[in-house]
Amino acid sequence: MVSNDGILELRNFQVTPTHNWDHDISHRQQSFLDLQKINIALESKVQELLAELSAAKDQLCHDQALYQQTETELQKSLSLLQATLDSTADGIIAISCKGDILCANQKFFQMWQITDSSIISQKHNQFLSFYKDQLKNPEIFCRRIQKLDSQLDFEDYDILEFNDGRIFEPYCQPLRLGEQIIGTVWSFREITAHKQTEREIRFALEQEKLFNEHRAHFLSMVSHEFRTPLNIISLSTSLLKRHLHRWTEEKKLQYLQRLQTAVEQISQLTDEIFINGKAEVGKLKFEPKPLNPIQFCRDILAEMNLNESNATCSNFGKVRNAVAPQHTVTLVSQGDCTVCLDKKLLQPILRNLLSNAVKYSPSDSTIDLVASCQDGEVIFQIKDQGIGISIPDQQRLFKPFHRGANVAQIPGNGLGLALVKKLIDLHGGQITVVSEVGVGTKFTITLPLL
Repeated sequence: MVSNDGILELRNFQVTPTHNWDHDISHRQQSFLDLQKINIALESKVQELLAELSAAKDQLCHDQALYQQTETELQKSLSLLQATLDSTADGIIAISCKGDILCANQKFFQMWQITDSSIISQKHNQFLSFYKDQLKNPEIFCRRIQKLDSQLDFEDYDILEFNDGRIFEPYCQPLRLGEQIIGTVWSFREITAHKQTEREIRFALEQEKLFNEHRAHFLSMVSHEFRTPLNIISLSTSLLKRHLHRWTEEKKLQYLQRLQTAVEQISQLTDEIFINGKAEVGKLKFEPKPLNPIQFCRDILAEMNLNESNATCSNFGKVRNAVAPQHTVTLVSQGDCTVCLDKKLLQPILRNLLSNAVKYSPSDSTIDLVASCQDGEVIFQIKDQGIGISIPDQQRLFKPFHRGANVAQIPGNGLGLALVKKLIDLHGGQITVVSEVGVGTKFTITLPLL
């Protein structure tokens, strides 16, 4: 210890004569060397660990960059997939086994008119209300969804009809990830235009079939209808040639009358076929001109060899049928007017109805023909006391070639009333019928005044 005055004092210090200083120094040197070796080893280990850490850091940076690249590529792939789904014409939705929406395209939401607020939801069962509101038969579709929920390994195909007239073809199948079923994929394809085309084709085929049937019936009818008067002409002509010098004038006139009647039948049938054909292809034109309906009726009766007689005033007339004198035709006019009608189309209308009234009425019966103008319309009525028309036959009365069940024994071709209806339609008018079997029939024609 050093005192204040600088004198070194040794207190209690004893020197052991046997202490080995060299040994201590060697031991310390050895410890130092050992410690130095340990430090070197530790430094080497630290350097090695730092190198490994640096390598690990570099690998982590590389892996992170690779992950970011993979994530970017995955996002691009997902975006491409979504863009692909959105660009398809079909509505597509994928649903997990738990009912979560895995993915869906815009076409699906547009198809079901699902709102933006509902799109945010990831639960498919929240869309059921949209299904129920859109479909004609929502219960059936909802039952199919419930069946798929309970039976995942199931494929389904059907037709969905919407309330607004759209038609979709849905198809569903299991969504698989490897061998595991993780949900269901639905696709919806609109086939409205396809179904419309299909209906149009089916209708066209039915029309073609009906046309072929009508054509076959028409050819058969024409053959039959022409054969009868032609046979009469052939027979009457043959008999006249054979007995011309031996028969009386009355007998000759009788057969000449048969010839004239047969020729008139052929002429009328030809006219009906010609006019009906033009009406079918839309080549008949409505060309109205001023016309007095009362005088027009008188002209028709004259053309049909119905000579007016016993007329008491301008509003009433009684005429006799020269061809069939057992029938009486009464012409009644109610009001006098001049209207614009198409004479060439109106003639076949009244001629057909009057001919039918005579044909299907008993001998010595009366046929009423009424012409009137009222409330901006011209009205013609033809009333007979004939065999009448049954209710079922009235439903098909104006169909081509249709003839009533109770007229089998009376000659006819079934074209007359069909032609009448077409000609009245060209006038923009209407025709109605009131009939009772065994009592008689009344046809009423209403045409607008121009």
